[in-house]
Amino acid sequence: MAAPKTGKFKLFFLLFPIPLFWVLFSQLDVFRVYYKRLENVATDWRFQVRGQLDVPEVKVAYADLDAVTISKIGERPYSRRIHAQVASVLFEVGKARAIGYDFVFSREGNSEMVPDDWVKGADLFLGDVIRKYPNIVLAANYTGHQLPKTLEELEIDESITGIDYKRSRMPLYYFNERLPEEAKTGEDETFPEMPTFPVIGQTYLFPLAQDQLRQMSGLPLEGDSPGTVGLIAVDTYQSADAVPRWLPLYTHSQGPYWTLNFLKGIVYFYDTVEFAEYEDTIDEEVEEEEENIVLLGDDVIVRDSDGDFLLSMPYIQDHTFYHITIELILKYFGLTNDAVEVTQDFLIIRDKDGTELVKAPMKEGQITEVNWFSKWINHDLNPRASIIHIIQQYINLRDGEGVIKEEAEEFFKKFNDAIVLVGPVDPILQDLAPTPFDSAPVPKVSVHGNMVKTLMSGIYITRISSGLQITIIFLLTVVVSILGLYSGKLSVLAKTGSGILLVGYVIVSFVTFSTLHILIPLIAPIASAITTTAAGALYQLFVEERQKGRITGMFGTYLSPELVTEMVESGEEPALGGEDVRITAFFSDVQSFSSFSELLEPDQLVTLMNEYLTAMTDILMQEGAYVDKYIGDAIVAMFNAPVHLPGHELRGCIAAAKIQKRQLELRAKWADEGDKWPDIVSKMQTRIGLNTGNATVGNMGSESRFNYTMMGDTVNLAARCESGAKTAGVYSLVTAETMKAAKESGDDVLFRFVDKWQVKGRKKPVDMYEIVGLTADMDQSTIDCVRYYEEGLDRYFALDWIPALNLFERASELEPNQPGITPGVTTNPSLVLLQRCKTLRQHPPDPNYWNGVFVMTTK
Repeated sequence: MAAPKTGKFKLFFLLFPIPLFWVLFSQLDVFRVYYKRLENVATDWRFQVRGQLDVPEVKVAYADLDAVTISKIGERPYSRRIHAQVASVLFEVGKARAIGYDFVFSREGNSEMVPDDWVKGADLFLGDVIRKYPNIVLAANYTGHQLPKTLEELEIDESITGIDYKRSRMPLYYFNERLPEEAKTGEDETFPEMPTFPVIGQTYLFPLAQDQLRQMSGLPLEGDSPGTVGLIAVDTYQSADAVPRWLPLYTHSQGPYWTLNFLKGIVYFYDTVEFAEYEDTIDEEVEEEEENIVLLGDDVIVRDSDGDFLLSMPYIQDHTFYHITIELILKYFGLTNDAVEVTQDFLIIRDKDGTELVKAPMKEGQITEVNWFSKWINHDLNPRASIIHIIQQYINLRDGEGVIKEEAEEFFKKFNDAIVLVGPVDPILQDLAPTPFDSAPVPKVSVHGNMVKTLMSGIYITRISSGLQITIIFLLTVVVSILGLYSGKLSVLAKTGSGILLVGYVIVSFVTFSTLHILIPLIAPIASAITTTAAGALYQLFVEERQKGRITGMFGTYLSPELVTEMVESGEEPALGGEDVRITAFFSDVQSFSSFSELLEPDQLVTLMNEYLTAMTDILMQEGAYVDKYIGDAIVAMFNAPVHLPGHELRGCIAAAKIQKRQLELRAKWADEGDKWPDIVSKMQTRIGLNTGNATVGNMGSESRFNYTMMGDTVNLAARCESGAKTAGVYSLVTAETMKAAKESGDDVLFRFVDKWQVKGRKKPVDMYEIVGLTADMDQSTIDCVRYYEEGLDRYFALDWIPALNLFERASELEPNQPGITPGVTTNPSLVLLQRCKTLRQHPPDPNYWNGVFVMTTK
């Protein structure tokens, strides 16, 4: 029993690297992109199966910067007056709770076709609206833009001066040190592209500067909000594919960049402001210089060309940027950034009374996964309208009458009490990406809408820990592979169970996501289980091929190649121990073999017997026999074991007939070889016995040495047939059981009834038959002999001695084996029965007890 266990342990160690590979593939950063892409596909399948969800906790609507709107508002920076007007309309008429912009009102990328005065006026107008409606959140993003790194690098117009100042690219600052180098930067070198003065920050101005700005814009400056900025960044590192999946909820900035960004707007707006050197004090001498921006201690002081003070602000500022979705939720509830609490694992927003409004779980202390709730095109869950359409509906509401006005009123209801996201939707702006619900790219502004719904609903996607993922991979792989590779009696049931388990795991992964929003890994566990089981199956196939080779080697010298192939392909190996099988047992023995041993030298005897046994064995194997053993000159074989052999009774009889025919050819060959052999060799005769019935066959012997063999009454009777053939005067003797079954399979063999015998050790008499030969080889005299013999038997059993004697006499004359003529023959069946009739005629038996059974007194 040790070998199977050893094989199982060996298989375990051979297969263990496969689930280990999938664990490493799913966990190591070096494979992160490739694995996450696969797992993201499986995640999207689960979104699609789960379906779209309504989020009653918040309404999110969209104002689209589409192609029609762009055609109306002209070149970049796209008229900020339009945006200011739309914001006013959405607050005043649409009754929106908060508005967020998914594009940056910065100084980058403006068209030279747009006059500076027009841009300044539009910026002033937008800034005034932002102060009036503090629930507006402007966008900031880490776009890789460049800022001056120091105060000296500020310039009025680089295109005119031609000075190429050193710039610094500003990527998003990640806290997790495992992120790649290109995604990391120091705290003193990070700042997003964002709006600048005068869109934001007017409250930094001195009262005199505010009066000047009011005169320039011609608008009343309302409110005191400097403007709120929120990140619109997406964590592409974690997403690993085109679908935006993770958002950084906040990041930090420390350095002069907030101030430098603001000053850049001041320089552009007040085109008479010039650069200044660093100063420690401001005195009359400095005031008389043309320098307008001065660093005084930790603050920057800005003066206009007349020397009037415009503003003062800290040079180095620490700033926390929250994501636009966080800022919009704060606006929605009328809260400030003081309501935000950040821990290592959560970002929490509390109401003024301390009630927990949002508790967002953060991975790596910074990022949260978006839960997608609907397709982009879903007018019920994602109400939206073009910016131009919003303005037109406002005009209809203001100036229209009747149905037109009613339609306008109905139109603005979609924005009531909503968080409105204004974003680019025209493909030309290239701000598109696919979603779990949309395979074709859709506007990325939908990312922020779904994140707002995620935060407000509290329906977060939960991913299980790495440790539990690894456990699932190994556990599922072990169970599935054990069931899938089981090869016992219940193998079909086990393999079915393996498939059901795999399908069940997939179903569970979809159900847990649909109901609990828990993402359990799908790709790695399933792939690990399948590949491990497949590899195990290939290994088993390899072992089976080796086993087939072993079986072929074991049985190749005992069975015909065709039978060995059939046994191997059937998968039926000899069972340890014995099993009850219906077989045809075969015994053969050379007549008077002891005389051969006396007359032949050992080497001659070996040569003769090898030739003889080879010829006889070839015939047996051709007919599908399994050669059990050789006992000197004797051959023991069986038909129908170790594998099933249809018509084994007839094939055994055919083998016996062919052996006797081959015996004739060998005798002639040996006789032609002259003095090589003594005369006895050319007279060799073989006696054969066959019997059919159930016997115990299998590997029998000791635990250290065994042999595949047969035993039982059926086998013993076959041996009695071989030894009793001499008494009957025949050379191939079979029982009635074998004869009847053989005739049912075909008429290839001619049989004749020999006698009724009660063999030694058995009480019940047995009908014995001679295999006369192959039907195709029979001549008429042999056929007549058989007929006379069987007619004589009929008279013999009827105690009619005279007719029986006459018939046996006639048959004896036609016997193919004649004493003195046929080599080695001393008698034949007709002569045996002829002599018995003469004896019984002189000493007749009692008719009341006569049954014609001949009792064998020897084995």
